Amino acid sequence: MRAYKCLHTNQFSEGNYSLVPIRDEDKYDILNWRNTQIKILRQQAPLTKEQQDIYFKTTVAQLFEETTPDQLLFSFLEKGKLIGYGGLVHIDWKNKSAEISFLTETSRNDSKELFIGDWCNYLSLIKKVAKELNFNSMFTYAYDIRPTLYTALEKAGFTETKRTKNGIEIDGILKDIVIHSFYLSPLKMRMATAADVGLYFNWANDKVVRENSFTSSEITYEQHVNWFTNKLNSEDCFFYLFLNEQNIPIGQVRIDKTKDEIVIGISIDEKQRGKGFGVQMLNKATAEYLNQFPGAKIIAYIKEDNVASLKLFTSANFIKIEDVKVGEYKSHKFQKTKNG
Repeated sequence: MRAYKCLHTNQFSEGNYSLVPIRDEDKYDILNWRNTQIKILRQQAPLTKEQQDIYFKTTVAQLFEETTPDQLLFSFLEKGKLIGYGGLVHIDWKNKSAEISFLTETSRNDSKELFIGDWCNYLSLIKKVAKELNFNSMFTYAYDIRPTLYTALEKAGFTETKRTKNGIEIDGILKDIVIHSFYLSPLKMRMATAADVGLYFNWANDKVVRENSFTSSEITYEQHVNWFTNKLNSEDCFFYLFLNEQNIPIGQVRIDKTKDEIVIGISIDEKQRGKGFGVQMLNKATAEYLNQFPGAKIIAYIKEDNVASLKLFTSANFIKIEDVKVGEYKSHKFQKTKNG
């Protein structure tokens, strides 16, 4: 059995089910499944055996040579028999996140009970892979043609984080594209209170926060208290505060309705940066807000040279809508809505 260099354990089992690093002997079964289920895949045309041979000899073989491959693929077995395959793909090693890929033997999709069981067992195993890698989150990207899939995802603890209306055409009919996310290190979220004024003051005057702000001058405590109190008492301002499982503050997201638009901002505690929490914070805060105000358009303004924030908001499914100038700074304007 081949082994991935980034994993200490390469076989993951639970009950009758197991994941093993993808096997060459399974490539033609996988080929047939992909070709018969092409509608649900991001695959433009049927695969040939020659293409599959080349893919396994080059792309798949290379995965076992790299310490941080862009995907980890597994054969999915029931009592030792191949019934599916999948893995973690489009891996973001910096933010410790990945998309989940999964496909079962075609006939197993005919039974709702079997379909849900396969997905739930697979997701339970792929979570073990992600936990060994110390990942923060995983997500699925699917076309809205299999509602039973959502039942399985919800049973496994996934939540819908984005829906793009009419994002794909299948058999001449427009279908939604739906993303479900799962957080392996879930953050708790609550609304800020007056007792948090000092915490927010420290975050507001953080050097990195000030550099990325459109008003970079340091804030006095008196200024901050007045501003914080006014915002806290405003019906148009929402302070979402995030803590980890040990109740250690991680950061905050503020969504503020102005006269013209609804603007979002985020800051993460200096000690908690680089751990992949930002996407989770943005997703949880925007989901909460958009559930309360389904028609809202949440806007983010980001300086052109703030590469980290540009990547963060893009990863949280914000869409760039235009280049703008905020004061003297060249910037980008992003937007997020409930339906993409």
